[in-house]
Amino acid sequence: GLKTLEIYERDGIFARAAQLTPQFQARLARFNNHPLVGEVRGVGLIGAIELVASKTTKAPFEPAGKVGAECLKHCHDEGLICRAIGDVMGFCPPLIITPAQIDELFDKFERAMAKTLDWANGQGLLAA
Repeated sequence: GLKTLEIYERDGIFARAAQLTPQFQARLARFNNHPLVGEVRGVGLIGAIELVASKTTKAPFEPAGKVGAECLKHCHDEGLICRAIGDVMGFCPPLIITPAQIDELFDKFERAMAKTLDWANGQGLLAA
């Protein structure tokens, strides 16, 4: 563990990650306006997007986890690895991610969310 921290320090990994934080958090925050999103939260290069049945009331989907699993499937179809924690989509890219890769990550997630929204509408899962 200490050798890893030494390498991170030597190669400026933490400083580089800090420089990428504004881009990562700005791209993450854009999802606040998506119809499936109840809350976006993040710090540094870590982020989470909560999927909800009602944007207005933030009512969760029933059953819990079904929409998150579907979104994860669409993410994988797009070639994106992320994590579904119930109906919360989590992001924790490697600290060596590049600015172009951050854009690619969120472009892929945007396409996955569009597919998830179409699916949820077709299933009648969104609250009025």
